[in-house]
Amino acid sequence: MGEEKKVPEGQTSITDEKIKVEKPVVNVFSLKKDMDDFKKETKATNDKILGVLESLVNKDENVSPEPLAEEPKETESEIAKLTKQQRDIFEYYFDPVDGFKAWYDINLNIFTIDVPMKLSNNTDAHKVLYKQDLRSKKVDQNNILGSMKAWCILVAQNLKYERRIKLK
Repeated sequence: MGEEKKVPEGQTSITDEKIKVEKPVVNVFSLKKDMDDFKKETKATNDKILGVLESLVNKDENVSPEPLAEEPKETESEIAKLTKQQRDIFEYYFDPVDGFKAWYDINLNIFTIDVPMKLSNNTDAHKVLYKQDLRSKKVDQNNILGSMKAWCILVAQNLKYERRIKLK
């Protein structure tokens, strides 16, 4: 039990060697500067949050809360607008005077055609339930205009709609 194990010649045991650990060199001044910047940013954000909460508690309508993050404001209509090329493709196959509408959602990459109810060939149950006829397709990211053109052709064929024939 109290016997010591012998280490073979040419080898050393872990207890015989002193392990050297190198400490990384740290610039204390840069750490202090980073910490001070972080404290300032955190304090400014906390002050904004507290200001908003205080105005809600006091119901002070004269104080308008500052936005925490500045974001570009896009409305739904700006996101859904068609570019000139996209509109040209759509209007080549469908006449807006007949009631057709289209939009392209940039975020979801979906092209949608709103078919007027008088031209819809959906079942009566679908018309009663949904009260609209939307034909949507996720377009190919690499060929957006080509995908839109193909979708317009398919929808026009499905409706047996020809733009050159004027409706009453």
